[in-house]
Order: sequence, then structure tokens, then C-alpha cells
Amino acid sequence: MAWQSGSGWLAGGLLLAGTAFAAELPACLTRAADETTRAAVMKTSPADEELLARLAYAEGRSTGFPDDPRVYRSIAWGVMNRARLSEISAVARRQYGDGVAGVIFQPKQFNPAVSLRSPFSNDFLCPQDSARWRLATDAARAALRGRDNPFIQTPWEQRSGRSLVVNFYYPQSSQALGPLAPWESSPALRFIGDPAPDSKLPPAARIRFYRLAQPPGDLRDPASPKAEPTPADSPPHRLPE
Repeated sequence: MAWQSGSGWLAGGLLLAGTAFAAELPACLTRAADETTRAAVMKTSPADEELLARLAYAEGRSTGFPDDPRVYRSIAWGVMNRARLSEISAVARRQYGDGVAGVIFQPKQFNPAVSLRSPFSNDFLCPQDSARWRLATDAARAALRGRDNPFIQTPWEQRSGRSLVVNFYYPQSSQALGPLAPWESSPALRFIGDPAPDSKLPPAARIRFYRLAQPPGDLRDPASPKAEPTPADSPPHRLPE
């Protein structure tokens, strides 16, 4: 929870002085009655950093933990995991989209921020909390730099410099259908477990993360057995509306 004090904002017990940490909010965008969220945003030709920050801001608020910096960072890294995997895999590109904009606006993937029926899509179009916007922009900037990805853990990820953690679920979101993701038992995905208390990742009670059981088919070693479905068979990171 964040609240205003005489000298700044308190977020998770950390005092954020308004003068030192205030972030300039982006322009509010309007959506015509017949426009999609994508059309309303892309007509301004936003840079990848702004687009990713808007996504992290809106989705971060939808999780129920809008003052946890780890939430924003993890969402931004999740988007970039998809984007970077799609750079080298046509299979992943078909599933997740191409580039930051392609990934964010891939149908039925980031409904909290993009869906016309989601109240959080207003946060995507018009961020209004400067302290939380700073968390989102810092997260976007770090994920776009691509260094110190907290999801690069397995041998394949370490060799390739890319992560297979591409699905995530917000169990305490007002839009969640239950404490576990609908694809919890999917053979294509593996829950990564609850991060250690000192991890850069939030606890599973805030976001549950899932790693592809195997790399996309066109990145897989031909000698390895085909034990799991390809990403094209895996579900979106959230249920469609």
C-alpha cells in the first residue's frame, strides 16, 4: 500500500521523496468508440520503453500489488522474454508476436491492460500515479537493456541468453478465476516454484511464473526427444475474456 506523507510517498515501507523520485507521466490517450486499445496507442508511435512501461503499469495495478517493484520488473521481463525468444524462433513469433508491440498486442494475451472490457485498460491509456509510473518505467528500462534477467536459470537459458519463462498468472487479481492458473496441468509448461525470500522475483502468491517445458520446436536439438508440445500448443498467459 502506498500513502502520501508530508515529504513524499511511502511504498512498501520505503519513503519516496516526491522531488527525487517523481516521474513525468506520459500523455493520456483517448480511445474513440470504434477503436481498439492498440489503435489508440499506436497512432502516437510510442517508443518501446513507453509502450512496455504502460503495459507494466496497467498489469502491475491489476495484480493487486501495485507498490511492489518486483511485480513491475517481472511483468516487463516476461514481455521481453517473449519478444527475445521470437527474435530467433518463427514458432515463438507466431505464438507470441513480433517485437515489443507485437507481443503486447497479441490477441488474448495481456487482457488486463489491453481488453476493452478491462478497467485496467484505462491505466494503460492514462497512467495517473507518478510513483507507480516510475516503478513501471524503471522496470521497462531494465528489461529492455536485457542484463541480469532473473528468469535465466536453466542450462538452455544460460547458453542462449534467453528465458523460456513466458507465461504468468496473477492469483489475487480481481480478474483471476482462482488461485491457480487454468493451464497449471499443461504438459507444455512448468511452474517455476516459489522464489526464495531474497529473490528479485515476487512470491508466487503475487505472480505465478511458468517456463516452457522445452524450447520452441525450431530451436530444439534434433537429437532430443519430442516429449512436450511446442509453444503453439500452449495457452495464453491469462484466460481470454
